[in-house]
Amino acid sequence: NRPMIVLVSSFGGRSYAFNVAYGVQKAALDRLASDMAVQLKQYNIDTVSLYPGVVRTEGNIQALRAGTWEEATGGMDLENNGETVRFSGRAVVHLMDSTNGSLEWIGGSGKVGVVAELAKFVGFEDEDGRRPPSIRSLRY
Repeated sequence: NRPMIVLVSSFGGRSYAFNVAYGVQKAALDRLASDMAVQLKQYNIDTVSLYPGVVRTEGNIQALRAGTWEEATGGMDLENNGETVRFSGRAVVHLMDSTNGSLEWIGGSGKVGVVAELAKFVGFEDEDGRRPPSIRSLRY
């Protein structure tokens, strides 16, 4: 397997989410993955920008409990559609496996991969046995 740099980004790099700084930072990560792919190709190093869905992080769970989640996210369903952080980790493991075609499926080095869509393609689940929906399919 080739070395790979995985950057965690989001659809916030393509459309407004949360605030200006968040969107600009995510757009920069997507561009970084794309440009690094060009420069690192000669060293056989791949790069990917990975888009998790709604993630059940400690901070997001705290916002949900505090009653600020709804306003901050426009009503994303964290409890039913949320992914664990391990779901993204499993996506990285499968991206690193050069035998399953996952890197080619997302379009190759420098491209964006959506965690839930990669899970469906490769056939893995989150730690609770669920396969959360793609962030593309969620309305908020």
